[in-house]
Amino acid sequence: MARHIEAWMDGVQLSSIGPILIQDVNEPSPDMEITYTARSQRNGQDIQNLRRKALRVTLQTAIREIFDLSKRTQALQAMGGWAQGNILELSNHPDQRLHVICKSVPALGNVRQYTTEIPIEFEASVIPFWEEKYPNTASGSGASGSLSLLIPGTAPEVPVEITFTPGSTISALTVTVACGGVTRQIALSGMSVSGAIVFGRDDQDRLTIKSGSTSLLRYRSAASADDLLIPSGKATISWSASASGSISVSARGRWL
Repeated sequence: MARHIEAWMDGVQLSSIGPILIQDVNEPSPDMEITYTARSQRNGQDIQNLRRKALRVTLQTAIREIFDLSKRTQALQAMGGWAQGNILELSNHPDQRLHVICKSVPALGNVRQYTTEIPIEFEASVIPFWEEKYPNTASGSGASGSLSLLIPGTAPEVPVEITFTPGSTISALTVTVACGGVTRQIALSGMSVSGAIVFGRDDQDRLTIKSGSTSLLRYRSAASADDLLIPSGKATISWSASASGSISVSARGRWL
């Protein structure tokens, strides 16, 4: 049983909003989606695809106010608001974070007895991995080159973010990320860009390619990868551009 666990939501510590104690943390195995295909012999099935669907964390909390019901009610209401954040951190996952939504809001009836345990359930489905709080980074310069980036963790797919800032207007840029036998390449051409080109992520963890607020996805070649996703490990990031510039790359390790 976990003890002395602290929790933060969007940087706010749970114990700072009231006399609230985390008694335990429950982290069941993640939900998985398995796609099968029938085998031609022995009536069995082969696994076609295995996809991680959701990760759940439940905090078993208690409000440690013995005498004053109104203070317990205030603490419970504050806890309900706290739980509506997006980035959960736990002291038993140091320097990691989880992108969550709250699945269950504490009911007011739970404050009648100060000994009552109050569960708060969170679900991570957009990014169902514990993720590094601080990204690993590397930088370089030139019209072409390569960098090494160590990406810790155990996840089979980790997104790499890249920013290329040209010294003059460019019409073409190709970036390649490789790790653990997996290579992903995106080639842009036919554009006229003088500002920074950012291969980033939106709030649904999908690839974006922008210069300022302008999307550059339409300049991507048909042979380009759908995303810059590689497994954890020692990665190589290379680039080739029609003009010299500076480049920075970053990735956050993810854990199963």
